[in-house]
Formats: sequence, structure tokens, C-alpha cells
Amino acid sequence: MKGKTFFVTAMRDAGLIVAGAVLGLIALLLVHLLPTDPMREHVYWSLEMIEKEFADEILVEGYTATLTGNFTDCLMLEHAIYESEEHGVLEQTLKMYRSESCAEQDGWEPGRSLKDYLERTPQAQEVEYSRYWHGYLLALKPLLFLTTFNTIRLLNSAVQLFLAGCVAIGFCKKKAYLPARFFLVSLPFLFFVSTYASLSLSICYYVMTIALLIQLKYDEWFDRKGIYGEFFLITGMAACYFDFLTYPVVTLVYPLCVYLYFHGGTLGGNIRKMFDYSVRWFCGYIGLWAAKWLLTDLLTGSSAVRDALYNLVVRTGSAEGYSRLQGFAHVILENMKVYGNWCYVMLVVAILIMLAREMVRSRGRRKSFRQGVPYILLALYSFVWFFVTENHSEQHWQFTCRILAGSVFAILTGAAKVFGRVEDDAEEKNMEEKDCKE
Repeated sequence: MKGKTFFVTAMRDAGLIVAGAVLGLIALLLVHLLPTDPMREHVYWSLEMIEKEFADEILVEGYTATLTGNFTDCLMLEHAIYESEEHGVLEQTLKMYRSESCAEQDGWEPGRSLKDYLERTPQAQEVEYSRYWHGYLLALKPLLFLTTFNTIRLLNSAVQLFLAGCVAIGFCKKKAYLPARFFLVSLPFLFFVSTYASLSLSICYYVMTIALLIQLKYDEWFDRKGIYGEFFLITGMAACYFDFLTYPVVTLVYPLCVYLYFHGGTLGGNIRKMFDYSVRWFCGYIGLWAAKWLLTDLLTGSSAVRDALYNLVVRTGSAEGYSRLQGFAHVILENMKVYGNWCYVMLVVAILIMLAREMVRSRGRRKSFRQGVPYILLALYSFVWFFVTENHSEQHWQFTCRILAGSVFAILTGAAKVFGRVEDDAEEKNMEEKDCKE
């Protein structure tokens, strides 16, 4: 019976991945039908600002992780406005061509290339970037059709702040006041102060917060219908579809923390659920990625699979110049060093005071510390990611460090689970007030 259930689940998940790949391709084809001339003009109006940040400008001096991600953003902008009479819509959508001013293979200069393309300066070569879905174009192309990159940044800041508030309100509606506070406290570890300024570094934040809003709204329905696995599968697919390879683990860890917080069970049962949903997220993530490579090869006769597998081997290899274990230690230090400053020292002190307060208030109703074990395991997911993607996490620690925000949220949510929920005190207070009135 279990084997049959596993087979049915696997087939259903495979069907969802195939459906997601087909719908994702159709959506990208449709958005590529928008005229690019207005987009090109709007990007040109923002060129002065873009030029100032060609080297990934740091917003707060001395805080390396507050970079704008302009290197990747220039790629995204050129992908949004690029067109060539030599390529049809299908080929451009799957292979994602762009012009490149620097002919050397390792000499990428996306900012210069974007500037030259906007000014119609002859360029050295045309290159493709087919291993990603580039699903961000579903939002970026229509926005650039309407307005400039400068305006999009302002809009980005407003929408991100709005989503953070909505998630906190969603927790409060379920009377989970302490997790609401801890969610907001974890945002500085995402370097939320600079996320608004970067297109590429905003993507996982959007996927994570929108997934949380959906989860908080339909949590009971997901659980009653037994479709939480599909929710995590689709979340993994969304992370793959829209993101490059920034800090996708937060789109898994945050929703898993929320699931564990609202659904009790035995320690073994919780760990099994956590493992099951983690596997489903990973299947959605890597499955949709594989679907992109296969579609590109089948429909265009290219070598996307070979290119992707080569980069997969490189990115999951050891940090350059280190053995696997030595490199792992080096990667952890590189990714954690961005938090070694007084800003985060003061923040951690504030968090410890908050936790101490809850420990005192929870006397007499504190749950078993065994309840916190799954959250400790979730906090380790960031380090598992660093180990598996050691080469990538070593080269791009300036933004992969944001993965550690998931570890912070996991530890804090586990503490909230162990010390009891704030709503217990609120309900007792309401009952006391009601008794007084009567």
C-alpha cells in the first residue's frame, strides 16, 4: 500500500512539474510579445544611475552584503529589452540571447554591454544564458514597458515593506504574535535594508513572503486536504522559475517553520514531515530546472543539458584552493563574517532579551525542549546548502549569506514553540477582563 501511495504521489508531482514547465514557457512566450522599444527607452532614462553602479555599488559603506547586485541586474535588464531579427520568439525565450561587449569568455561586463546595446554601439559577440528560466521577466518586462528602472526601485521598496507587514498581520490573525515579531526581527539578516535596490536579490524575498501569505491564509485547508506536499513542491518550482541562484533555501525554511509551529505531533512525526516536505521542495526546484534544460534542447537543438550539468558540477565542487572540509569551514566563515559588526551584536542582544522575557513568562506552561529539535535541524539547512554548493557559496558570499536568515528564524520560532505562545497570555487577560465586567 505504501509503495502504491508513493508511486501515485511521485506521478502526481511529476505531472505538476510538467504542467508548470509548459505553463511557465507559455507565459514567457506571451510576455516576449510585448514591444521592446518603450522598455529600451525607459532603461535608457535610468542609464545614468546604472552607470554609477557598474561595479555592484555598496549602499552602506563597510557592509559588503548591502551591495545592489548591479552585475546581475544589468543582465536582467538587457534580457528584458534584447531582440534580434535572427531569432524567433521561441528561441529567444529558451536560449535567452544578449549582446556582449567583451569578447573574452571570463570578461563579462554586463554594465558596459547594456550601455553599448542601449547606445547601439557595435558589440563583440552574442551570447546565450539558457540554463535559467528567467521567470522574473513576467514582471520586469511589463514594468519596463510602463516605467523606468529608477521608478521600479521605488516601487520595489514599497511592495517589499507592504509584504512584510502583511505577513506579520497574517501571523497575528492566527494569534501567533511571537512568530510575527520574530519574522520581522529576522528580516535584517536578509539585509532587508538593501534588497529593494536590487532586482536579482529581491526575487527570493518575494517568493518567500508570498508563499508565507498563501500558507497563513490556507494553512488549515492545506492540512485538512493533505496537500501540504504539493504546496512545498510548487514553492520549490517558483524559486527555480523566478530566481537565478541567490539564496533559495529561505523559500523552504520559512514555510517549514510556520508549518511546524501550527501543527503539533510527535518528535518523530514532525521530523518525518519536515523531511518529506523538504524532499518535495527539492524535487520541485531541481525538477523544473531539469525541465527547462530538456525543453531547450528538444525545441531548439542546443546543448543546454550539457552546459547545465557542467556548471552543476563546478558549483557543487570544493571551494577553489581548498579540500572539501577545509573549503566548507572557509565558506561558513566567509558567509558569517558579514554579521560581525555592532549592528548585529546589538540586534542579537535585543533578541536574547526578548527570549529571556518569554522564558520568564512561560514558567509553569513551558513545553518539552524536544519540541525544539526540528527547528534546530531546520537551522542547519543553511549549512547543508553551503556544503553542497560550496564553490558557489564561496564565490558569492556577499549574497548567499542571506540564507542564514532562515537559520535565525528557525531558532526563534523553535523558541516560541517551546516557551509557549503569546496568545495564551492574551486569552487569559481577556477572560480576566470579562470576569471583571460580569
